[in-house]
Amino acid sequence: MQQVTNLQELETVISQNGEMVVTKNNKNNVIVMSIEEYKNKLLEDEVERKLLKAEEQIESGKTVKSTEVFKELEEIYGF
Repeated sequence: MQQVTNLQELETVISQNGEMVVTKNNKNNVIVMSIEEYKNKLLEDEVERKLLKAEEQIESGKTVKSTEVFKELEEIYGF
């Protein structure tokens, strides 16, 4: 990921690296990153959201015993 402060830098980064994603961070800075970096960032964000949701469910008691989960899997898939 690379922070860009002006249009000249943006043009330089894109010409040096090919296809790039241009986005803004929470500080309103323009960020330039490769497609691969962007996909990895999206994946990391998704994993973090799911983990936070799971933690909230655990704290609120919305859990299922592992024996019940494995029993259901056995019934569905015959394991």
